[in-house]
Amino acid sequence: NHDYYLLGYSYQRRFISAFWAGDYDSAEIYCRSMLSLPSAKAPLLQSIYTTFYRGLLGFLRHRESQSEEQYGIGLDSIVKIEFWWQFSPTNFESKLFLLKAENEASLLNVDKARLLYEASIKSASDNGRTHEKGLAYEFMGNFLSSVSNDPSGARECMKLAHSCYLQWGAFGKAAILSMKHELNEADVPNTYPSSKHGRHE
Repeated sequence: NHDYYLLGYSYQRRFISAFWAGDYDSAEIYCRSMLSLPSAKAPLLQSIYTTFYRGLLGFLRHRESQSEEQYGIGLDSIVKIEFWWQFSPTNFESKLFLLKAENEASLLNVDKARLLYEASIKSASDNGRTHEKGLAYEFMGNFLSSVSNDPSGARECMKLAHSCYLQWGAFGKAAILSMKHELNEADVPNTYPSSKHGRHE
């Protein structure tokens, strides 16, 4: 059992790392491997961030493949995060708004999705969760690029996401975003790592 737990923890770390790197294929493989183990129901392996990122990945995969299984994963994450939100709104509000935005995005409710993305961004900003603010901008940008003929809105979201990741101190993530979306120095404001809030997974 101890070996299964360690293996599950290793898969969890790889899942989270792959998610943040934007390597969603690997993230899904690691997540499925983790959940296939007998230790999958251990509290650490059912963590807040595993639930949150798995839900975002589920909605993303649903939009790519129309998989009902993946859509169900996203909805299940909303239910769990909404339950936890009751006990700690400041910790869960931005996560809940972002998951709900991804749900509306999956249903192609553009206006509702946009409002929820903006609500997630505001909540993350108000509560000092710079990494979640960046994530909301990034996912909003991805969605806008898929539904709009005007790329400027999506690009602006990516620039703001990049700025958030620099403030968070996630220079590797910022570099990945910069290369993927061909951001140049003129696109990116001068920002420095925030000393007020530490990094979160």
